[in-house]
Amino acid sequence: MGTLNGKVAIVTGSSAGIGRAIAGRFAAEGAALVICGRDRDRGKATARELCALGGSAVYQPLDITDESQVRALMERAVAEFGGIDILVNNAGANGEAIAVGALHELPSALFDTSMRTGIQGLFWCCKYSLPHLIARGGGTVINISSLAAIRAIPKMGAYAMAKAAMEALTRQIASDYAADNIRCNSLLVGTVRPEGSDTSTLPDNLDFDALNAQIRATTMLGRLGHYGDVAEAALFLAGEGARYLTGVSLPLDGGATGKIQYPDFTRHGL
Repeated sequence: MGTLNGKVAIVTGSSAGIGRAIAGRFAAEGAALVICGRDRDRGKATARELCALGGSAVYQPLDITDESQVRALMERAVAEFGGIDILVNNAGANGEAIAVGALHELPSALFDTSMRTGIQGLFWCCKYSLPHLIARGGGTVINISSLAAIRAIPKMGAYAMAKAAMEALTRQIASDYAADNIRCNSLLVGTVRPEGSDTSTLPDNLDFDALNAQIRATTMLGRLGHYGDVAEAALFLAGEGARYLTGVSLPLDGGATGKIQYPDFTRHGL
């Protein structure tokens, strides 16, 4: 018997990437899934694949910067499966919309996109799902956050601001809805990539191996994470094993948060 049998889960941005990995892991544990995202073809394909593996899944288009689409997503989950037990807030800015650059150089339009996706869209997802979690007698909200919320990453100020807001919301929901038996936690995700990731779309002048080596050196475990690592952590937070865990921001970073980036002094004769 799966650990999520009888549960209904919404994973935003689940047609690809981390969201898809989480949705697949939840489905394998018996949850019914509403797959959502802007790419209809990928979303429908993901839902079909989960159903072919014995799960229950439907696809619903979602642009989280559109309030009416967020509301329709929650209504679809209730219409298809009778309610909502788990919300995973995974959708967020990607590519150019992450707004990489020094703050004084960022175009206002990119900054606005980052805020509308990372803060306003997040708010709407919570606003329209929470009444349904309350109606089910409780549930859990899992926010896919980032180390950028608590550590300065060069030239990612706008993204960091949005993720810091997500951390504040995590604590707020945990506090305000504890009496409704709703838990809320976040995962502070470090650098993760899909297993066997395709690097063909990266710039030709990027020294990918050197970049990976530099990132690995910031961790205690000496490796980058995989999408599956995030999915396993999300499954833990969704399950009964985390029933006494709420309002927590859990680093999922191979130990990067706890490592002070000093040199190994013993290599210098100390």
